[in-house]
Amino acid sequence: MKDTLYSKIQADIKSYEEKLPYARDFYRNYTKSLMDRLVLDYIDEQGGLSTAPIIFANPERAIAKIKEDRNLKLPLVSLGIGDIEENIAVRKPDVQITHYKFFDVETQRASRVIQTTSKAVQMQYQITLWAKYTEDMNQLMESLQMLFLPALTVPTENESASKAYLMDILDMSSLQVGDKQDRILRKRATIKIDGYIPGRRYLYSNTGRIKELINTEIEYK
Repeated sequence: MKDTLYSKIQADIKSYEEKLPYARDFYRNYTKSLMDRLVLDYIDEQGGLSTAPIIFANPERAIAKIKEDRNLKLPLVSLGIGDIEENIAVRKPDVQITHYKFFDVETQRASRVIQTTSKAVQMQYQITLWAKYTEDMNQLMESLQMLFLPALTVPTENESASKAYLMDILDMSSLQVGDKQDRILRKRATIKIDGYIPGRRYLYSNTGRIKELINTEIEYK
């Protein structure tokens, strides 16, 4: 792409994006995928195999839900969002846009598909395990550990092979709900996910017309 054309496309895309609301499903996609894969089984009091229910909530909200919702039984798993930071080790080269040519059969015009640069990030999530009995907690811990051998794949609509890694596990059992007889065991696991915030994708015609492409397959290499 010649420098003058590259500069024009950059300017057109920048002008176009300034008029758009920035709404993304980035966190939502990863959170949903992660929740679908956090299947933690344990042997219940009747000797049957049960799966601990999972909710999306930070620890404080999870405590409130346990106190408020009498139908919410332990063991339980809660998932909360932690920090996000740039992944410097694998970030993309400093290229603002990439492109390839495309022929639109309907309009019979040549266009370019333009994609703004994706951003490599590391996300942290907190997984909190809740149980009344040590045996239940030990089983949840075993189930959790076995998901990360050494990584758990967390696919999304934009990323097919994002990896989640188990970083550390802390005992948080000093927290209590209700009176002193109603002690609850709690352990918190921190996981890290390597992923990309995807750049936007556009159809750019030779006349400078821009159309955003949504829900298209994007493969990052």
